[in-house]
Amino acid sequence: MKSAIIMALYIGVVDSVDSEFANVEITTSNDMVLVTLPVAMFPCDIEEGDMFYFEHVDGVTEIRCGEPE
Repeated sequence: MKSAIIMALYIGVVDSVDSEFANVEITTSNDMVLVTLPVAMFPCDIEEGDMFYFEHVDGVTEIRCGEPE
């Protein structure tokens, strides 16, 4: 059985959110970018100030809510 390799790629904070889109700040190891994402992409309810991160597991990138462990 293969073991999963887990790595947090990017960490984000929700700046603002409406019924369809969220304006977020995403921080990489080198930079910070402002992005608008559909609310439907998040696996949880989000509000201004919430943290999230992208995680790459076994070839799949997912958005996770909260801070990385």
